[in-house]
Amino acid sequence: MSLSMRFVRGFRSSAIWRNTAQSSRADWLNRTQRFNNTVQEIVANVMANGEVAKTPSLAKRLVKLMEYDTLLRVPLQGHMTMMAYEVLENPINLTEQNLYKAQVVACAMELTQSNFLIMDDFEDQSKTRHGRTCWHLLPEVKNLVINDATMFRSLINDILRTHLEDRLYIKMIDIFNKMNLFIAIGQHLDTMIPITKDFSLFTQETYDKIIRYKCTFYCLEVPIMLALILCQKDSEATFKRVSDIVRDVGALYQMMNDFTEFGDGETISDKTGTDIQAGKCSYFAVKALERATPEQKEIFKASYGSWDPEDVKRIKNLYKELDLISLYKEQHNLKYNRFLKNVNELQSDDVLTPELFLKLMEASQLNKWNIY
Repeated sequence: MSLSMRFVRGFRSSAIWRNTAQSSRADWLNRTQRFNNTVQEIVANVMANGEVAKTPSLAKRLVKLMEYDTLLRVPLQGHMTMMAYEVLENPINLTEQNLYKAQVVACAMELTQSNFLIMDDFEDQSKTRHGRTCWHLLPEVKNLVINDATMFRSLINDILRTHLEDRLYIKMIDIFNKMNLFIAIGQHLDTMIPITKDFSLFTQETYDKIIRYKCTFYCLEVPIMLALILCQKDSEATFKRVSDIVRDVGALYQMMNDFTEFGDGETISDKTGTDIQAGKCSYFAVKALERATPEQKEIFKASYGSWDPEDVKRIKNLYKELDLISLYKEQHNLKYNRFLKNVNELQSDDVLTPELFLKLMEASQLNKWNIY
């Protein structure tokens, strides 16, 4: 095995997710740097021995793409995958070889995240990412971004096939393929609904679909599913239980993101929201149409999806008239408390332990979210 295992040893010995105290910033940055070093080694190892090696210019381009996006982010998906594996695995099986396999899968998760972000920026025509010009806007990229993303996805497949035995590879690639499908469906819903301006689609059912496809499955379910496969504790029944437990967390993430539409002191994030202007199927849009009178619905339809400041103001005033902030806080508390209840009902000897989801709370900072 040509890849250095120094990060795997460091991850196991320092056990980032075993420590209940919050890591210092310096410690966190140190762990992230070790993770990034491992990502670079895995990519270099695969490209040096794979089909891409026959085209040096392409190999160089893919390395640049990795450095441009993957290495500039906190590798949260990778850390969550490793966290889930260390919690779920029998301690006697936490060998260097098994931790190495888990690290390969975690790196594949981070590269997949890069692939998603690159295409999302292109589709949204975003200008910057991580404080730098988006990849698709670089002079040497432009329309080649689609081919770059395709090659990057192939690289992820090569990484999994090269480092995992057939049984494990088949199960892993099935999850990664499903993840790509779900993200594409979510992107379709999130993009096409505002274009059509068909407000009959602004329903709780549609909103729940967008959350599952674009957020919950990829961000929360997949890291645990991959860890279960690595531990050979996977089953469709267990996957279903994971989905049921984290559903409320995914909803909370999206609802909090939607709450950034309020720039009047009620905001719980520094992010500026543009869901109203973009005509997104947001939590507040769905609830407004549920609660609105026929006259209020006409105001909504005439103003929503407009960049005119007066239209935006009308929608925000409508949200206040309908007291949607109070509804948001009520639903926020309900989902948060239901998640805690589901976790607390788990048994310590269950495949899915309370510890697993408490670590998930720490990673997502759910334990610091506002309770109203």
